[in-house]
Amino acid sequence: MVRFFSSPKLTFILLLSLVLLLGLGTVFSLFPDLLDGIRLMNESLIQVWFFEALRTHWLLPIWFLVICVCSGLLFLNTLVCSVSKQLVTALKVSTPRRWAFFMIHIFFLMVLFCHGITLVSGEKVSNVQLFAGDSYESDTLTIRLNSLTFTDNSDFLKLGPKKSREVMTRKLFHRTANFADLLVVEKDRPPVSGRIMMLSPLCSGNLRVTLTRFVPGKEENRGEIGVNLTITRNGFIPFFFAMYAFMIISLVCFIAVTWNPQAKGDPTINPQPIKGER
Repeated sequence: MVRFFSSPKLTFILLLSLVLLLGLGTVFSLFPDLLDGIRLMNESLIQVWFFEALRTHWLLPIWFLVICVCSGLLFLNTLVCSVSKQLVTALKVSTPRRWAFFMIHIFFLMVLFCHGITLVSGEKVSNVQLFAGDSYESDTLTIRLNSLTFTDNSDFLKLGPKKSREVMTRKLFHRTANFADLLVVEKDRPPVSGRIMMLSPLCSGNLRVTLTRFVPGKEENRGEIGVNLTITRNGFIPFFFAMYAFMIISLVCFIAVTWNPQAKGDPTINPQPIKGER
């Protein structure tokens, strides 16, 4: 059983399955009804979305469940391989190369673990539409949109979320020239003001305010453009990004300790592979 779950062949099958499943998600997005379900998944906590989607978009929860099963098996595969092969190899003959390879596995495990935790924990509020001067308020949080600047052609915003994103290419949409200035007031914390843009959220501790899209103006707002925000609060997010950073550092360290410039172009130099490496 240990041999099966630590098998490189199982790793390859699981990674290939995940790639195909994510590709299937791209196919799903071509159908408007399924695209709405995927959008709802991104805008809600996953456990809330899952049970609601079983009644409205039953195919998507099954697809997501298969992804979770493959990811769980990949986690188990990496864990068993790390303990039964990589750790044993590093302890048997302790070298920087072996320990760096072992640490890559450990940080990859932590990234997978954090992915799962962030999916089911924390708070998430989506589709918060604000226009200049408007505020969003909850028991512990107030977000005020002080001002908004949009310099590109606002007619694109009237095409709908999907069509507008297809039309607004880099030439037509200048990300850094379109932004919103927010004031965030949390309970028992000093106020924070900042500027958000597409792909540039405002972060304050565990709070993250993301600008998902600009929305066309309404008559009651004198035709002024507004923003659509997603508000998330999750204590695991800083740890999650830290694990990503450490995994990248471990990869760099592994490359550094295994780099052999003398081997370049010299067929006589052939480093022996580490026994147990996948």
